Order: sequence, then C-alpha cells, then structure tokens
Amino acid sequence: MTFTDWLILNQHTSDISKAIESLRPTTDYVKDYIFPVTMAFASAFLGGVSAVYINKRQEQQKIARDNLITSIQAVALAQDCLSNLVAIKTNYLKIDSDEPLVRAGAFTTIITKFDDVTFSTNSLYFIRPIPTANKKLYESVVWKIKHRILRMKIRTPSSEELRGTWRNSVRVGAMFGNYNEAMGLLRYRNELNEQVKDKISMYGDILTLEHVQQTLGKKLCGGFIDITETSIALIDHVIVELYHFLSEFPAIAESNIELSRVREWGGVPTYENKQAAFLKCIEPIKKPDFKKFFAYTGMSEQEARDKYTFKSWFD
Repeated sequence: MTFTDWLILNQHTSDISKAIESLRPTTDYVKDYIFPVTMAFASAFLGGVSAVYINKRQEQQKIARDNLITSIQAVALAQDCLSNLVAIKTNYLKIDSDEPLVRAGAFTTIITKFDDVTFSTNSLYFIRPIPTANKKLYESVVWKIKHRILRMKIRTPSSEELRGTWRNSVRVGAMFGNYNEAMGLLRYRNELNEQVKDKISMYGDILTLEHVQQTLGKKLCGGFIDITETSIALIDHVIVELYHFLSEFPAIAESNIELSRVREWGGVPTYENKQAAFLKCIEPIKKPDFKKFFAYTGMSEQEARDKYTFKSWFD
C-alpha cells in the first residue's frame, strides 16, 4: 500500500466514525426521565384529589339525606299523634260545666288503641342554635367575609332564648313523652270509668252529685275526678304543642339542611288545617272551678290549679 492509498483509507475511516457517532442517540434527561415522572405524579395527585372530592360530596349528600329523612319522620309522627288526640278529644268536646264530677261523667270511655310512640331526640343533632344552610349568594358572601375573613364572633341565642323554640330538642322529647303519658292516663281512666258505670248503673239516670259521691266512695270518686282532669289538661297541652311543632319545625329543620344536595327529595312537609272542627279542638276545654276539688280530693284551690294547669314553654 502506498502512502497515498493509506491517506485515502484513513480519511474514509474517519468519515465512517463520524457517521456512526452521529447515529448514536443523545440522552434528554427532561424528556426521558423528569417529564414522565412528573406526569405520573400529577395524574396520581389529581386522581386522589378527585376521589377525595367525590367521596366528600357523597358523604355530605348522605348526611343531608339522613337529616331530611329524620325531619320528615318527626313531622309524620307528630301529625299521627295530633290526629289521634283530636279524634279522642271529640268524644268529650262538649264539656262546658265547671263541676268536677259532672265533667268526669261527661268524659266517656274512649274506644281506640293507646299505643306509645318512640322518637330519639339524638337524631336531631343537626339542629343548630342558628340557621346554617340554604343561604342566598349575597348572604353567604357576607357571612364568609364577616366570620371567616374578619373573624367576627358568631352571635348565638342564649339557652333561655332557645328554650321555647323547636331548636331545643328537650322540648321535642317532652312533647312526645307527654303524648305517651296521655295514652297511659287514658288507658287507666277507661278502667276506672267502667268501674264507675257498674256502680251507678243500678240507680238509673237520675242521681244527685251527693248520691253519686256516696255510691262511688271517696277513693274511687276522688281518683276518677283526678285522672279525668289530668287527662283533659294534658291532652289540651299536647295538642297545642303538636300543632305548634308542625307549624314551626319544618322551617327550622330546613335551615340546617343543605337542600341543594338533595333536590330530588324535596323538603320537609308543612302542615296546615283550617277545618272548623279541627280549630275547635285546638281550643282548650273550659276550666273547672278549682275551689270545688276540696270536697272530692282534699286539694286546696291553688293546689288544684297548679296540678291541672300545664305551663307553656314560654312561661
């Protein structure tokens, strides 16, 4: 090989080496490593955030639905109780005497089922001292500015102010508890009423009050009058409480339930009854002459007044 041939061969070898080097791929760390890892992390992060959001939204929907169902059940139960008491009261609605023994005789045996009701006031945990839901856009913005940005203290009613409202779960529990108490009184009164009828039936229809009292005896006569007046007063009290509950509670419940999360369920049903017969039952029975109880039960006028008067939650 001549020197000239060697130079030519060496030149071709150099060109081939450069060509091979140009074909070797270059490493792009951003494209090959950082970008894929970043995309995978971002996808996982967004997926996790979406899952948390969806789960939280579903949980909030479930809570709102459960609270709405609880409110509907409370209203339905109260309506059943009210209807039952109104039906019972129609049996003695015409009592217009202030004489205790005459009143007891006009209160007939009630033919119905005296079933107790069960309602857990713990299920009303979502009822807050103030409205928290269904605010208008303007109200929501103002509230967030005042209490979240400016950190202004939220004003809540005092315990005394809440006492007479249906935000007080104790009042709700007392209402249903008093209904059950009325059912128990009526069950026992029916038994006494039958005993009284058996004792005086042999004397015909014309009897003086003194004769009736002597025939029954002090214990039966006094107990019969006592349970009758207690039943009348308690039923009047519970009817008014149930009526106010049905009129006022739906709006209170909805003020603490985000209805936008359960649109398909609607809202808490409201109650309205303008029938004359019903409105008549809302009115309390005429009060007795409390002075006359001493002859039957030995109670003074004030003692009788206190026993047969159920105070309002506003007193």
